[in-house]
Amino acid sequence: MNRHRLESLVLGLGALALLWSVVSASDELLEALGQHTAVIVAFLLAITVGELFRVGMPSGRIAAPVATGSGIALAVLGPVWGHDVFDVPAGVVTLVVATGLGLAQVLRAAMRRPTQWYLVAARTVGVAITAALMRVGFIDGEGVWAWQLDSEREAWLIAVVMMGAAAAGLYADIVLTALVQSERWELPAATTLRDELGEAQALTVGVIAAGPLVAFLAPVIGLAALPLGLLPMVLTYIAVRRYAANRATYRQTIAALSRLTEAAGYTPAGHASRVASRSVAIARSMGLHADAIQQLEYAALLHDLGQVGLRSPIPDGATVLAAPDDQRRIASEGARIVRRTEVLDTVADLMERQTTPFRHVREWGEEVPLASRIIKVANAFDDFSHGRADAPSVEAALERIHLGLGYEYDPEVVEALIRTIPAPSALTLR
Repeated sequence: MNRHRLESLVLGLGALALLWSVVSASDELLEALGQHTAVIVAFLLAITVGELFRVGMPSGRIAAPVATGSGIALAVLGPVWGHDVFDVPAGVVTLVVATGLGLAQVLRAAMRRPTQWYLVAARTVGVAITAALMRVGFIDGEGVWAWQLDSEREAWLIAVVMMGAAAAGLYADIVLTALVQSERWELPAATTLRDELGEAQALTVGVIAAGPLVAFLAPVIGLAALPLGLLPMVLTYIAVRRYAANRATYRQTIAALSRLTEAAGYTPAGHASRVASRSVAIARSMGLHADAIQQLEYAALLHDLGQVGLRSPIPDGATVLAAPDDQRRIASEGARIVRRTEVLDTVADLMERQTTPFRHVREWGEEVPLASRIIKVANAFDDFSHGRADAPSVEAALERIHLGLGYEYDPEVVEALIRTIPAPSALTLR
């Protein structure tokens, strides 16, 4: 399967949405630009600037809530105080949004920032869906958009319908983005989609509500509704950005602590980070939730911390070669140190159980967290391969692990490990 098939599909859908907008709005585009110049320019600027100020979530999700909220607001916009009613086809809305998103990508490229055109495509498709749903004529021969012009319509009903249309477009955007990310990270689509939908729900709800809020304020205060209606979204964006920054700082602190054993000469350079990266890759391949993966990553980074209590280092820091009692003692000492923080009890539990052989689970029914079993396999792989990624080292490590399959190591975790290793090395042993 072509690795970029889904990304190409999303880009194709974005191109189709853009083509549809050009065809459907060709007769009215110039008229709309002349009649609604101020409104279009204001929203175009908001979308462009909002796309420049994105936020990267801990899971890797890239959100641009201000740009998305502005696009949804334009899709549901109707009467605007001081201006003509924004009565334009869905194609015009889609073109304006796509132009703003595209312009932002050009500016990002000029500033040497990463550009992701699949995000532009997904967001364009999402806004096109919202705009089309608002204008489709299925009640009394008129679209829901026209309800804003009817004073006899209940305001709460209009708001509900607007939010429904906004949600449909936004979740289409999220689904398409999740599909691309699952392909890029080689993860199950269901896992990526679950994390996309579950992370920062306040941000998602805020984006859905921002558009209708702007539309309801516009008949009263005109274009001032745009910054005022987006203000709650901006504040939520700032809070989420701070949360993501705090998470990143917290992770960096733990990573710095994990290098203590390296600085003291107990473990090879980069061992902790390699085990953590491999553990996260295995966990994602097995479909673990983002919160569980975070705890797993912390535990994997600190898994060898107990070695600081040893009188003399283990050769090459390879705990997999130590006696079982020594392995348990190292794990328990590391967990004891971590528990002193009083905020990482779950991480300490995962560290303490990382040395438990899988046979205890299979034969005795002992409950050993999956995360601990993952760390055990990832650590063994790095120890046996001596941290090298060449084919002979990888194959030798996998062969050693297979000797303990079902006894020391969980077979399902080992299978997931193999999936994280690029071919052909892994395939020779499958």
